[in-house]
Amino acid sequence: LRRGENGLKVFAMCEIPNNVILIDEFAKRFDGFSIGSNDLTQPTLGVDRDSEIVAFDYDERDEGVKEMIRLAVDGCRRNGIHSGL
Repeated sequence: LRRGENGLKVFAMCEIPNNVILIDEFAKRFDGFSIGSNDLTQPTLGVDRDSEIVAFDYDERDEGVKEMIRLAVDGCRRNGIHSGL
């Protein structure tokens, strides 16, 4: 299978800040992104959601997390590719 053959579209998960920062480069290789907000939250905040010690700081509604999601969506729009959350 090859991207584009018989209508095949290739999507990737956007789950780490590097995906967001380099969205224009990743957009050359993929037809769209599924934004994994749970997984993107952990490295953005530097908080392990499974740790009893710091899990209270884990919040997908954090302004930094929302900005990362906005940047990912804007990057997908800018590159004319699909994004989903």
